[in-house]
Amino acid sequence: MTVGGWLREGSPRVGYCEDDMNRILQDYPLTERTILLKSRSIRLTTIEKPDWFLEQLSREDSEGRLYLPYWTYLWEASIGLARHIEKLGETLAGQCVLEIGCGFGLTGIVACQNGAEVVFTDAEQEALLFTRHNARQNGVGNRAVFVQMDWEFPCFDKPFSHILASDVIYEEHHWQPIMRLLQGLLAPDGIALFSEPNRTNALGFFDLICDNGFTYRKSVCRVEFDEKTATVCIYAVARVE
Repeated sequence: MTVGGWLREGSPRVGYCEDDMNRILQDYPLTERTILLKSRSIRLTTIEKPDWFLEQLSREDSEGRLYLPYWTYLWEASIGLARHIEKLGETLAGQCVLEIGCGFGLTGIVACQNGAEVVFTDAEQEALLFTRHNARQNGVGNRAVFVQMDWEFPCFDKPFSHILASDVIYEEHHWQPIMRLLQGLLAPDGIALFSEPNRTNALGFFDLICDNGFTYRKSVCRVEFDEKTATVCIYAVARVE
């Protein structure tokens, strides 16, 4: 797959390097998970003990904000969004899709299986290496590109028909950058799909985007994962006509 004129010159892609994958195998305790959807199953390589890495890899940025490596977890919200994308079927076929904060790549992999070409992005190169590996082992590596990107600094020049985002609005300081990304990168008739684990404060994000030219539809699903049941909200965001 190529993203052609979408990606700005010099933006960092993450390719497949055997040495990088060998380093991950040494640096992280890994576990293999099978995520069961309605019509298929997705095989994911993930981190076995994310709680330990959350503590070890946490840091403060230059403005004193605490950075927490949430990418080391497989979240219920990503499973909920993956199930929603599965139901879309062939409506994604031939579309160029952007995923922000891709983590282990579950939702984008399902989009690839539905015929989309997906640009997976994450601020963390480690997350992209896992995603690259997971896309390959699910047979969709040829439909995917991997780009290291902070959503505060988008590196694309053309809009996407769909933008996918799973559990990315947990902190208010992310809202404005994500809203600006939607304004710049969602096609005029495009759809952005957000999944979120029913947090009360998340409603503030959707108030913000409604004040800036967007509207949304909300649906709710239940996700059973790791012996827990979670409520996951799916928001389909579009521009106001």
